[in-house]
Amino acid sequence: MSRRGAPGPPEGREPRLAEFSLGPLAAEASPREALQAPHVASLAPRAMAATADLAAAVLGVSLPIVAAAVLAGRWPTPRGLVWAALFAVAFSFATTVAALFLFGRTAGMALAGLVLQPDETGRHPSFGQAARRWLGTALTAAALGLPLFLAAGKAERPTPADRLSGRPLVEE
Repeated sequence: MSRRGAPGPPEGREPRLAEFSLGPLAAEASPREALQAPHVASLAPRAMAATADLAAAVLGVSLPIVAAAVLAGRWPTPRGLVWAALFAVAFSFATTVAALFLFGRTAGMALAGLVLQPDETGRHPSFGQAARRWLGTALTAAALGLPLFLAAGKAERPTPADRLSGRPLVEE
C-alpha cells in the first residue's frame, strides 16, 4: 500500500513520541541548570500576581452586582454589600485553592511568571498546603502588608504565605 502524497513522516519511519514538541516545558535542562536551585521570587512579581488575583476576584463578584443593579434599577443595600464581601472572600478562597491544588499556580502567578516550588516528587501542593497559602496571603493583606517587611531584605526570607504552606514561590 503506497502512502504517496500523504502527510507525515517518510515511508517506513514513524515518529517517536519523544520527537513531538510539548512547548517550553518539554525543553531539557542542561546539567548545570539541573543542579541550580530555583530562584525564589522577589516581592515585585509576587505583588503583581496578588494584584491580578485580587482584581479577578473583585471583578468576578462586582460585575454581576453592577449588572443586576443596572437591570433592576436599584443598588444593593449595605447589608447586601456585606454579603457580597463575604462571598468575595469565599470566591477568592475557592478559586485560589483550586488553582494551586490543580495547577500549582493561580492566574496571577502565571501572568507574573511564578509557580509554587514543587516538592521532591514534582507534585503540586496538597489541598491543605494551598489553603494555608491562601490564609497566609489573606493575613498579610489584612495586616496591610506589614509582614512583608520581614521578607523585604533578602529573597531567601519566606513570606507568611511561604511559611504557612511550606513552599516558596519561585520564578519559572
